[in-house]
Formats: sequence, structure tokens, C-alpha cells
Amino acid sequence: MSILVRPPKRKLSEIEGLEERNRLSYNGRYPNATPSAHLSLELDSGKDARHPIITASPLAEPAEITRESSSRGFNSSRASPVSFDSPLQVQRTFAPNVSIVLVGIRGTGKSSLAVILAATSGRRLIDADRHFQQVTGRSRAAFKKEHGIIEYRQQEARVMESMLSEHKEGWVIACGPGSMERSGQMLLREYAKTHPVIHIIRDPESIQAYLQAWDTDKVRRFLELSGPIYRACSNLEFFNVSETGHGDLTLGKNGHHHSQLELEVDQRSQTFTPFLTLKRLQRDFVRFIAFATGNATDLSNQHASFPLSTQPVETRIFTYAVSVPISTLFTRNLNIEDLESTADAFELKVDVTEIPSSRLGLESTLSDRISQTMATIRRNIVVPLIYHVESDVSLVGSTTPHNEPLHRSSAAYLNLMHHGLRLAPDFITVDLSYDDGVLSQIIASKGSSKVIGHFASIQPADQGWDGPVYLELYERAKRLRCDIVRLTQPASSMDDNHAVQRFRHRIQGLPGPQLPLIAYNSGSLGRLSCCFNPILTPVNNEALLSETQAKNLPCITLREAQEALYASFALDPMQFFVFGANVTYSLSPAMHNAAYKACGMPHVYSLHQSPSLRGLNELVANPNFGGTSVSLPYKTESIPLLHSMSPHARAIGAVNTLIPIRDLENPALVSKGSSLYLEKSRAGPIKGLHGDNTDWIGICNCLRRGLSPANAIRPSSTGLVIGSGGMARAAVYSMIHLGVQNIFVWNRTFANAEKLAYHYNRQNLPTHNNNAPTTRSTVHTLRSLQDSWPANYNPPTVICSCIPAHSIGGQPAPNFEIPSQWLGSPTGGVVVELAYKPLDTPLVKQMRALSHRGWVALDGLDVLPEQGFAQFELFTGRRAPRRLMRTIVLQEYKAEEGQDDQNAIQSRLESLDGQLPETNLVKLGSDVRLLGLWGLDSAPRPS
Repeated sequence: MSILVRPPKRKLSEIEGLEERNRLSYNGRYPNATPSAHLSLELDSGKDARHPIITASPLAEPAEITRESSSRGFNSSRASPVSFDSPLQVQRTFAPNVSIVLVGIRGTGKSSLAVILAATSGRRLIDADRHFQQVTGRSRAAFKKEHGIIEYRQQEARVMESMLSEHKEGWVIACGPGSMERSGQMLLREYAKTHPVIHIIRDPESIQAYLQAWDTDKVRRFLELSGPIYRACSNLEFFNVSETGHGDLTLGKNGHHHSQLELEVDQRSQTFTPFLTLKRLQRDFVRFIAFATGNATDLSNQHASFPLSTQPVETRIFTYAVSVPISTLFTRNLNIEDLESTADAFELKVDVTEIPSSRLGLESTLSDRISQTMATIRRNIVVPLIYHVESDVSLVGSTTPHNEPLHRSSAAYLNLMHHGLRLAPDFITVDLSYDDGVLSQIIASKGSSKVIGHFASIQPADQGWDGPVYLELYERAKRLRCDIVRLTQPASSMDDNHAVQRFRHRIQGLPGPQLPLIAYNSGSLGRLSCCFNPILTPVNNEALLSETQAKNLPCITLREAQEALYASFALDPMQFFVFGANVTYSLSPAMHNAAYKACGMPHVYSLHQSPSLRGLNELVANPNFGGTSVSLPYKTESIPLLHSMSPHARAIGAVNTLIPIRDLENPALVSKGSSLYLEKSRAGPIKGLHGDNTDWIGICNCLRRGLSPANAIRPSSTGLVIGSGGMARAAVYSMIHLGVQNIFVWNRTFANAEKLAYHYNRQNLPTHNNNAPTTRSTVHTLRSLQDSWPANYNPPTVICSCIPAHSIGGQPAPNFEIPSQWLGSPTGGVVVELAYKPLDTPLVKQMRALSHRGWVALDGLDVLPEQGFAQFELFTGRRAPRRLMRTIVLQEYKAEEGQDDQNAIQSRLESLDGQLPETNLVKLGSDVRLLGLWGLDSAPRPS
């Protein structure tokens, strides 16, 4: 058994008089640095032991705001480099399985994140403090007391250097303040040239609550002083968003963030499941690491839950980016998921500025607030995040006439862009009004982020879109190696909308491959051009309409843009169905129709009940047929009628989604095997059908939501599926996708369980687990409920019941419960009960009674909207309004007579609105003891 050891607990020392004590003088290149460039981090376990002074180089010159004429930028293609004392040209492209270093002060959750990352990525774990003690036989404080400060510094440098040089691949290294001596900083800066070094930060309130020392103001001041030091030694940054109870996810006026109750776990039981405390943090951090390190396999596995995520947003037609100013998020309580709803990307506009008080670059408090805002947004969106720094801003308290916008200096712009790159956004914009030297620094350190070359003129260019200006800007963006180009100017007449269309055709006619182009006119007269701009059109949200003019937001909403496309006959209204032998009870029509209305699409989703498969012919004969959900008994019967199937549907051997094919010559469909590449919302004769399956996505998402970090999938994990029908096939496939290597099936008819096992074992499908990337899943069978759990395998932590819970054909309800001898997992697990008639089945009651042991139960009303989100994307090519669809499913659910399901439904509706009482969440720092349970079996071991 491996044991994960926490580093010894240390208290922050007093910081009163910190700057005065450390008023040293620089010699060399930073003669004007303020005393806060020198920081004493006295964070050791001994009361009297003190660390040596830590010095850090400033990040850049002081940010300035300079006035420039309104015509600036048209000729700003100067290629001369601009010199900045800033580590902007940082390497953020890394080798596979590279070691990852986490740095940060105590109380940020660094230790917990290190364990999470080690367990989920297959890397082994080193704690730098414990490593020092193992090498020297002494703790840092004891070594310092015994040998003196000079010898300690030398020994620390030797240990740090050997630790980093000997662990370049396959490790997670957690470094606290003890590793931040002068030599440690230099070693980390060098290490960051080839490895991710991630600065972990957190809000002062949570740090203070964990440390139980100081007051919040002192913690905040310490963060301000230490932030530049840690940022100078790292190339990435992760803000640990704390769970502060249930309520809407908002950005309050004080800049603090409050988390929304999303249905991440089943919170309907009032009993507390401690293992889920870190669940949302685990998801956020694993996604951040996968993107920041360019782990394509990990990203692909995460994107499978949302089919549109597998297709780059810039390759799809009529996509939209909702534009949200960070200044608004600082001052207003807004729900992030509602802002993002139905959009294809979320663009954060950094439209604030502060004059730094030192030469340490971007002011530390503003850096923290930007990091916190980005992390909070990410927690609640499923679309790409665009980081955009406004080049023209209004200073608070500005004395300029009419509060005239001022142009950011190159130094100020670079500081903000540098910080944004540390947060690894999906996209960054680079403003083409700045010099090539400035932009090249940014692009050279973009990492996995894609670059949008952006230019927004505040007045029409000479000759407008027909002149040379915008073509030159486009070519310049190509030369700078941007991935996308975005150009806009204000419309002075309706003719400008035709001119921008001519410009798009002009670009398309250029020889060779061209960059994706976003080109439109701003202002109310330019709305027509926004409707027909093909990709990532900036749109406003209804909640922000009052700020449209004051904050230069788009003049059109996503819904208005979609409605215009259908009103102008660019797109056609489609008809969708749920097809089966008995579909009168289906909740899908209400869920999908509400979503269509919210998106501004005139589609209709209806029931189509038929006693035979021939009923499908009526749907296919309809030229406006857009697709159909497939219910029993046609999920396998319809397969012979298909022209193509997705890889998922083929592996499962069943379909629940049919999409019309109107162009059999489309090579993309053949090569990709996905209906996403079929043209959406276009009527016409149907030449074939494409089959897909989203049942497995609904099950997989629910299993993932209920799996605590303590139950992270690893080679020893096992799964259990009850049943052997079509949904059982989807359940097995979802577990394979999660990386479960051994899956057991029990069915009342043993022969059918064997058939299901044979179906998958003959395919020899690989798992999707970083801990065992080359292994295959095996499906086993269980003969009797009275048998003990197989001795050679761990008890299951992932369970899915795929049998009905109500009486059928006069047969009594099965009243199924999991045998107690199969529930031996010491950390509990997740159970998904697909039945929801009744809602509170015997299995659900059984598992909720075991919530204190770590068991979480979810049911069919959780699965239905999850698979519906994916189906909506496959049908429409648009993002689903997730919260709305969840709400409609709950509102439309009708309980069986005599059952008390409606009270449970009301409770769940209230939870969607954030009205559940606060749960007794454990402080993050204390959860290392929970994570110690990961040491069982094959968890990563400390050095």
C-alpha cells in the first residue's frame, strides 16, 4: 500500500513592516524597482526559523496609457522589435508525459491538486519538502537550525537541482515556499523553458479559513507581495475556485465569486458525501492540464460528451461568440451559464486598467481578479474561451474630454496579454494596431492557444472594405502566423454590408489556403453583416443590452442573428421526431422544443409512434425532416437501413439518433463518420440515413459527475452493469470510455449476459485511461446475486442499472437492490439508475442510505437531458441551452399515481435555481486525508 504524506503544516509569518525590512537596492538592469520587488517569505515549520530574502525580477516597465489619434493602426505594420523586460517569450509547448511542477503559498490547495493530477494522469508524485527531508534526513527547519542559513541555502540548491534534473518525465512535483530561495527561483525559471510550472492561487478568504491564522486583509496583502515572485518563476497559472455553498454562480461587486449549484452530483439527499468535495476542482484542473500541455487524447475524451467540441469552432458555419466585459463581471451579479447559453464561444473582454505601483508588471490584485474570473467562467461553460484585451480603454476618473478612450501603451498591453497566456485560454486575440515586435512576442509563447488577429477600426478606412487597408491587415495577420483573422469597422450606410461580403469573396478568391475570416460591420447599421458572417460572430446577451453603447458591445443577440437567417431563407425550419413503438410518455418533445425557441430556431419536435419499422418511411419522405430520436424496439432494427454509423454506435451495436444525408458525395461524412459534417437546417430530398448513439454519453456524463476524486478510474477499478439490453450495451461502452478495464454484467437470464460480454470482448476495445493507455477492457459475467464478489477484483465503484423499475406486461416490478456483498468499496462510488418510473426506486433508496460511505445515486431524469444535449448538437449543429433543458425535463415529469415524486421534483427544480441549503463542505486543504484513500492499490507513490 502506498502512503501519501502531507508536508508539515507551516504558518505564515507576520508581514508588518515587510517592505521596510527588505528595502534593498538593485544594481544592474532594474535600478528603479520598488521595495516590493524584494519579498521575505517566512514560511517554515519552526517558529523562529526564517527563510532568506527572495528577490524577483520585475516583469515589465510600468504600464502606461497613451493617447493616440483615432486613425491609428491603419499603417501600424512596423516590424521593428520593441524591447521589454518581460518573460513573454515563454515556452508553452511541451513534450508528452513531461513532468509538471506546482508552486504556490500554503493554503491554495496545491497539495490536493498534486495528488489529483498524479492519480488522474498516471504520473508519480513528489513533495519537495518531503524530498528534502528524505535526502538530508532533516526537515528544512531542523537542517537550518543545525547547520546554519548559509549551509542550508547551499543544500537546498543542490537538492532542488537534483530533484528537477532527475525527474523530467512522468512526475508531479509540488513546491512550496521552502523551494523559493534565490537558487530555487532560478532553477524553476530554467525548468519552465521545457516544463509546465504552474502557479496555484486562491482567494484570500479561503486561504485564511484554511490556515486559521491572520485576518483576510493580511492574507490579501501577502498575496499581493508574493504574486509577482511566483509568477516570475512559472509559465502557467491556475486559480482554485472555492466552493462557497449553493447559489447562482456570480461575480459579486466585491470581485469575489460564488459557485452555482450545477447538477454535478445528486444533491437531493441532505446527507453529506465528503468524497465529492473536490469533484468540481478535479474536473477543472484536469481539463486545464490537458489543454495547457496539449494532451490531444485527454482532450478528445473530454470533448466526447459534447459532440460539437470534436469539431473546431472555426470550421463550422454560423457560429457565435458571446462578448462579455470583465468590468461588468466585476460589478454585476450575472449567471455565467446563462450568459454562455447556446453560444459557440465565450469572449472575455478585458476592458479595465490599473496603473501598477511598481515595476513588477501587471498589478498583482488585478492579475488575481483576472485569474479568478477566468477560472469561474471555465467552471460553468463547455465552449471555448476567448481572451481579448481591449486596446482602447477609459480610465476611471479620467479628465479627458467626454471620457475619450485612451490607447493602451505597448507595455500595458503586453502585461495583460502575458497574464492571459498564463491562463491557457482556447483563443487569444492580438490587436493588429500594435507593432510586429509586440505581437511576435505574444504569438511566440501562445502554447496551445489559437491566435485571432484582430483589428477594430473606430472609423471607416479609406475606400472601406474595397480599399487596400483590410487586405493588407489580413496578409499581415497571415505573416504573423495567426490562426484566424477578425476585422471590423463601423457601418456608415447599408452599402457597407454589401461591401464586407465582397471582401469575404475577395479573400476566398486568393490563391492557396486562406485563414478563417471574421469580417463584419459594427453599429446598428452593421447588423445585417453580422447575420451573414459565417464564423464566431460577436453577439450580445440579453442581460447586457443596457451596456451595449457604453461598453461597445455587439448590437445583435444570438437569437436575433439566428432568426434573421431563417427569415431570409438562408436556413430552413426543420421537423424532428422521437420514433418508437410506444413514445407517448416521452419528455423529449417538450425539452427540444423549448430549446429551439430559446435559440431562435423555428424547428418542431414531435412524437411519431409506429407499430413497425415501416413508419420510418413517412419521416424520410418529408423534405424538411431534420432527424429523429429512436426508441424501443428500433434501436437495433434500424441499423440495416443506415448508410453510415458513428464509431460509437457501431461499437455499441445500437442507435438512438438518425440524421438525414442529403449529399451522398460528401467525403467528410465517409472519412469522419460523424453527422456533424452534414449540412444542418437545409431542406431537400433525403438520400440516406446516418446513425449515432447518445445514450452512452448521457450515462457516461452521469457516471463522471458522481465519481469522486477518491474513486478516480485506475487499472484496479471495476464496473457493474445490471441488465443486458440496448441501454446495458451503452452503459458498458460508457465505462470503457471512462477507462474501466474490468466490467461485470449481471442479468436475470445468464445467457443474455454472456451475449453482451461476447459482443464487447470480440471487439477488444481500448480503454481511455492515462494510467493504462495501452490496455483493453474486459467484460465479465456474474451468475447469481447470492455469489460473493469475485476475489481477484476490487469491488465496483461504477454501477449502472439498466432494468425497468415498474411492472411490465403484468409482471411485478423487480424491486432490484445491489447485493450488500458487492458494495465493499471503502470509498463508495456512483450508481446510475436509468429508471425514473417511479423516481425513488428501491435501488436509489438503498444507495442514498449509503451516502455517508461515499455512494452517490443519479437517475433517469439526470441521464435524459445529458443525452439530449448531445442529440441537440447532432440535430442542429448548435450548442444546447443546458439549464433550460434540465428544467423542462423536471417540469414535464409526471409522477405515477400514488407516488410522492413531485416533492422530489420540486426540490430538484429549486436546486437548479440555487435554493438548496448550504452543504457542509470540507475545507480543501483538509482533504489531503481524503485523497490519502487514493493510496490504495496502484495510486501514484511519493518519491
